[in-house]
Amino acid sequence: MVQLELMEIVKEHNPQMGDTQIRKLLNRASDDYCAKTELIKNTYIQTTTAGQRYYKIHDNIIKIVELHIDDVIIPRMVGKPVIDDDEIASTNSLATPTTTSNERYWHIDHDRIGLVEKSTRAITRDDKTSDYQSISEALEMRVYAISKASHLEETSGDTTASTAIYDFPSQFHENLAYRVIGMSYLLPHNFNPDASALFMNMYEKGIKDGRKFARNQYRTSGFISPQDF
Repeated sequence: MVQLELMEIVKEHNPQMGDTQIRKLLNRASDDYCAKTELIKNTYIQTTTAGQRYYKIHDNIIKIVELHIDDVIIPRMVGKPVIDDDEIASTNSLATPTTTSNERYWHIDHDRIGLVEKSTRAITRDDKTSDYQSISEALEMRVYAISKASHLEETSGDTTASTAIYDFPSQFHENLAYRVIGMSYLLPHNFNPDASALFMNMYEKGIKDGRKFARNQYRTSGFISPQDF
């Protein structure tokens, strides 16, 4: 469903709500729906830099499923190396590695992806020794992730804004309107807790349907059984 249709559904229940308010609530509903259903799976590509350990996580990423370096799946590290590469404090940053290892790992550090290579006694600092160095080459990094849908936006003078849609299957779009309607019935001028509960329950059912679709996507029932003749 396009943006205009979703707004009209909401306004049938709360005509006093403005377009900007509805759009913001729809975008929040979309973030919540994508996080709970894992409907959207996207790939994000960037190039690593020799000696750089940390890379920003794209704002739309909810959960990283796999990470590939140079077309090879890289395992996730539990925890992080004992010696960090502090790229913020330039006086304390580690030197770019002079050797290369194909045994690579990734980990999460706050809102960043850390990339390291295994190299025996690669770094020593303050009587501590680490067998992990920052990545040593410029290579393609592909992040396969569960992500949020792109937000609907209002562009001044853009006549196509009303036809913008969320980039997940259209049969689930109306669920976003259910959540916004449910929340609108909690506003003082439109207060109706029974109606709010009804639409929030419809939204929760939509989450279950979306989660089931995401889980079963590209799968079919039945299987081929080998036979001897």
